[in-house]
Amino acid sequence: MKRPARILSTLLVLVALLCLPVTALDNATAQHNVEIRQAHLAWTALDLDVEMNAAITYCGTLYGADTSGMSALLAQFREEETLIPSAATNEEVDALVADMTNTTSLFREETFVVVTRGQGKWEDLNIQVLAAKENNPYILNKREAYWSVRKANQLADFDAWVKDGQQKLDALKTMGYDTTAAQRALDVFSAKRPAVQAALTSKTELTILTISPQVLSLSEDFSRKLAAAQEQVPDSMRLMLLLDQADRAVVRADRINTDLVPYLLDIGDADPVLSRTKKDIAASRKILNTGNLGATRTEMVHVQKDLVDLAQAYRDVAHSIALPAEFSLELNTMVLRLDDAADQMRTAL
Repeated sequence: MKRPARILSTLLVLVALLCLPVTALDNATAQHNVEIRQAHLAWTALDLDVEMNAAITYCGTLYGADTSGMSALLAQFREEETLIPSAATNEEVDALVADMTNTTSLFREETFVVVTRGQGKWEDLNIQVLAAKENNPYILNKREAYWSVRKANQLADFDAWVKDGQQKLDALKTMGYDTTAAQRALDVFSAKRPAVQAALTSKTELTILTISPQVLSLSEDFSRKLAAAQEQVPDSMRLMLLLDQADRAVVRADRINTDLVPYLLDIGDADPVLSRTKKDIAASRKILNTGNLGATRTEMVHVQKDLVDLAQAYRDVAHSIALPAEFSLELNTMVLRLDDAADQMRTAL
């Protein structure tokens, strides 16, 4: 006599979170994961409970059958069922699944012994089991509860993931990072929500398995582009570096102006332009500290012009008086440095 083809064939395999993007599980998502597993386990366990009960009923009709062992295992299984709501972590759910799987294995072995001794027919047993499960309102209710929990939780996690991604991009953009590519990737990912919702609404694993690789790939693409954006030098930092460069030029110009006085009492525009440069740098830095990059760029246009004017003032000085060779070289070097700083600033602005 063959073992049953259908009886107790349902496995306590819990469905993974197929529609979730790539991300570490935060507290909310981890809790949603547990809730989905609990709902699935409750549905699967009730399905097995009905199978086991129908098997006991059938075996009770066999000649000389002793179903006490089967009944004891069903009672044990039902005690384990009552623990499902209190399995509050993935580890606790895993342990409970292991216990319930062991109990059903023992029940399956006991059923085989009883049916064999009583010369029962597996076909008749399968028919009785299927009849007990067909359109069973309690099983259908557990099934609906599972899909309701799964749909609500996974859509909530999808939305939370998109929201978290957008907040990261907004923060980077405020600091001057180029988030164009990452934003486009997040928008494409977010646009998959109706497809994810439709897949969950279908209540079919095959449909979910079809959309899952797409969602997974898009989430990975966004994660890569987000990481790339974070590795950039943001505009705020770039502007700050340009202002720091201008500050260093000002410090050197101060020393040069002081050194020029013994040779030329009137150093022309070098002094007033330097004062104006200091003022404009300070104004630009103050605006930059507010985070308003647009206004900072507008103000730094004045600094860029100041650097050009200061370089010209030193050219005028160099052509107006004969200076010691060493000092003349330093002055010309300063002119080149100011020109370079002004060019870099013009390019950045």
